[in-house]
Amino acid sequence: MNINKLLIKDSKGEPSVTMTAFVTGFLIVNLKLIASGMTIGGITLTAFTGGEYAAAVGALGAVYVLRRSTEKSKDNGKES
Repeated sequence: MNINKLLIKDSKGEPSVTMTAFVTGFLIVNLKLIASGMTIGGITLTAFTGGEYAAAVGALGAVYVLRRSTEKSKDNGKES
């Protein structure tokens, strides 16, 4: 199986592990937010505060932004 077919493409049109991880993490964090406080099968999911949500999304965003900035600094060093 070709893993590149499963990856989300970045703005350059290339498969990106970072973008795929960010989108997947963002979906999981939002599902956690929606399901917080619910009781499913006798198990009550813990509440998810605004601060916890902001920290989770901020951490995901920071990884993505740092990855993009290191890619740009590598591109600037290339000769055309």
